[in-house]
Amino acid sequence: METNEPISSESNDFQSAQTLISVSGRNQLELISIADNKANMMTAICAGLIFLIIALFSSGFSLKGSPILDRLEFSLPLGILLAFCCVSAICSILALKPKIIRTKQDVQSSLFFHNYYRKTLVDYKKDMKEILKSRDKVFDHMLTDMYHNGLVLERKYALLGFSYTIFLLAIVLCVTAYIIATVI
Repeated sequence: METNEPISSESNDFQSAQTLISVSGRNQLELISIADNKANMMTAICAGLIFLIIALFSSGFSLKGSPILDRLEFSLPLGILLAFCCVSAICSILALKPKIIRTKQDVQSSLFFHNYYRKTLVDYKKDMKEILKSRDKVFDHMLTDMYHNGLVLERKYALLGFSYTIFLLAIVLCVTAYIIATVI
């Protein structure tokens, strides 16, 4: 049975804030994992195609006698696919590459490893105990950490989107080049 009786405002605000940060943090971690999985997939596809095309181009150990290079309808689309797969793979690898956001001293979160890994254990514990004395400080550090995770996410998804766009363009140009080469 649902009641509309007001709950203690301070308790409700704390629970709401706690839930918001928990759900948002979990969502960000899931989005980072999804982006990394997609980038891994894109890297594997592009690398597989790159190695396959290179193997096809070098199948005769001589570029002049290769049956693929003698026929323009095969060599031009494969060359386009090779070039665009290289660019797409680079973008997806950059999306996978860890990026540490450098911040000014006054907006650092002690929760992020890069901001404390050079501290001694004693200094780290002292800083964490100071943060844990106040709910506001805890929330502030959590929000700062989430903000920086969001910046990392934006970069990952931008590079991943560019990688997908380049790969799509490669497919379209490859098919178009094949059609044009067979018609001519």
